[in-house]
Amino acid sequence: MECRSACFTTTLHYESPAHGGWGVIRVAALVPEVYMLFVSPFACGRHGALGGIINGVKDKVSYLFIGEKEIVSGDYEAQVFRAIEELFAFLKKKPRVLFLFVSCLDDMLGTDHAALDEKLEQTYPDVLFRSCHMNPIQSDTPLPPLVSLNRNMYSLLSSSDEKEAEHFKNYVNLIGNNVLPAVGSELYRIMGDNGIRVRHISECKTFDEYYAMRTSGMNIVLSPAAAFAARDMEKNPGIPYFLSYVTYDPDGIKDMYAELAKKLSDAGMNVSFDIERDYENAKTSLRETAAFLDGTPVAIDFQSVKQPCALAKTLISYGFTVKLLAVDKILPFEKESFEWLKTHAPHLEIASPLHHDSPKFAYRSYSDCLCIGFDCGYMTGSEKVVNIMDDEGNFGFSGVVRLMEMMRSANAHRADVAEMIREAKLII
Repeated sequence: MECRSACFTTTLHYESPAHGGWGVIRVAALVPEVYMLFVSPFACGRHGALGGIINGVKDKVSYLFIGEKEIVSGDYEAQVFRAIEELFAFLKKKPRVLFLFVSCLDDMLGTDHAALDEKLEQTYPDVLFRSCHMNPIQSDTPLPPLVSLNRNMYSLLSSSDEKEAEHFKNYVNLIGNNVLPAVGSELYRIMGDNGIRVRHISECKTFDEYYAMRTSGMNIVLSPAAAFAARDMEKNPGIPYFLSYVTYDPDGIKDMYAELAKKLSDAGMNVSFDIERDYENAKTSLRETAAFLDGTPVAIDFQSVKQPCALAKTLISYGFTVKLLAVDKILPFEKESFEWLKTHAPHLEIASPLHHDSPKFAYRSYSDCLCIGFDCGYMTGSEKVVNIMDDEGNFGFSGVVRLMEMMRSANAHRADVAEMIREAKLII
């Protein structure tokens, strides 16, 4: 297995125009009736402001810019209180939730945010306050910004009434994924066949609708970003959880559904899943797409799917030619697949698109690749690019079929990577 750009060495980052994701503002804006106040130096606020404009949520965000005077004078927290008072006087309608975002500077000041939030809620009892961090220095820790943000978002779902929870027993929440699985997902059918309805934050129009998610019988976690939140919710409001990160391995998906059925039954939701036809369709789609591509080299980037190593393993197992894997690290749940690749795909090249030496290498030699993700599409200059980010819309067997359809379509049509990047509205 070949390795460029020192692979996973911790170093300065190269941020290409294709790098980024939803960003904390866009994710936080999923909470209905929310408002965000950013407390930071001007430069950090400028970044957030542009993110709000790009993603169409600038009407939900305000800024309190702080400088040396506020830091050295000890007037920092008082400034925050005055800013919130002024903000609520200005807004036509007080929000149900206020996310108070602070930057890296706050980590150095050591603000007691639990005490701050409590004091704010005593002052404004009709508003829920959560302190959030917009601090890239936490990116390599167990609690990077999006993980801690998910914890804050779902901590809003406080303890549920026992009678109400029983009434809504046949509901499950999907958490961690910003976008619902596509309409054709078998998940909706098999849940519906068992009298279970699926809830997701993106479908909630009011905070009360979102708050009702606290009464669901199970959290199905589709992304690592919400794993900590799910553990918190198991304690309060007492919702059991099931980790089900998106995978494209039909056997893995079949095993996942068997484990999910057991987990739901243990929670008092007796179910039976009829998935054999979906299982066969997924395998057929993989085999037919491999034959259709007929040896066309494939590249995969870590922004397109949450488990790029696992996807590479699946594709290789079904006869695809995977040539390049663009990843910046190997996460714990990917280590098994990574070890498999080292043994079974020794000629697969792995490169970190974030390494500062990345622009020096001739990735244009991979321009013949069918790229899964526009990050490696940008790196290689390929004209065959699958426009996907964070597994959006994909889950289960239907997710496999959908990805195969996207790959066949991308192989047949010339991609406009620059337009893909613009449409993605990326935030670093």
